[in-house]
Amino acid sequence: MKFSYAFKIICLIYSLNIFSQEQIYLVDLIFLKYLPEDVSEENFLVPSLEKKDNVIFLSQFPYPEIEISPLPLNLNYEYQDLFLSIKFEDDPDSIESEEDSNLLNLIPTLNKEKSEFEVDSARIFTLSDEVKKIARSRDFRVIGTKSWFQKIQDINNSETVFIDTDFFKGNRIFGYLKLYKERFLHFSSTIYLSEEDPVVETNPYIIKGKSINNGELELNIFENKNQILLHEVSQEKKLRSGELHYIDHPKFGMLVKLTKAQRELTSLDNE
Repeated sequence: MKFSYAFKIICLIYSLNIFSQEQIYLVDLIFLKYLPEDVSEENFLVPSLEKKDNVIFLSQFPYPEIEISPLPLNLNYEYQDLFLSIKFEDDPDSIESEEDSNLLNLIPTLNKEKSEFEVDSARIFTLSDEVKKIARSRDFRVIGTKSWFQKIQDINNSETVFIDTDFFKGNRIFGYLKLYKERFLHFSSTIYLSEEDPVVETNPYIIKGKSINNGELELNIFENKNQILLHEVSQEKKLRSGELHYIDHPKFGMLVKLTKAQRELTSLDNE
């Protein structure tokens, strides 16, 4: 019972934390390509690459590199010493506490040592079930996923994020995503599908922006020059937290989901 009261108090503290700070959101994206290749006979316009400066480049959370050395083969242990038999008794109070903790974890949380616009490769992707379903389909191929936290501001102060899957099985989806808030949440996005082609040499195309970890940056979109730009799609939609939306093109697309999130409380760490 005491853990139930503690859980309610923690929930209250977390809710006060959410309302006392500027609301942040978890952004989840899935990038798709339609299969088979010749599914449509429609003629498409040649894509016109839109140039945007002062964009936000996503950063990777810098986990330390771990060097693993092989163990020596002569440990001088008897065979039976390599195994331990340990038995733990279940603590009912700890089980209840764990259940309360799991309920709290339903709210996506930005850890205090991590930043907005930072991709955390160790965090479980929220839309992993959707990725598995799509991967089993003969009609689609998942080209990549992205996930990060950010505040969403009004249209004049909102950031434009550069998104890029890199190449997967010869294809790449990249472009821009802008999330902003008016009466409702909105997103505006332009994305492109390109394909590796060894006979093509694409001219450099430089965009400027900044990242959380590296400051001001310049990026050549066509650093891999052996690629051809095939298609583009631009869409703008209104959405709510928790909804899954699709940017659609006959050849490719992107799933977008926003979820209300919270920052980790630093005060709890000092107790």
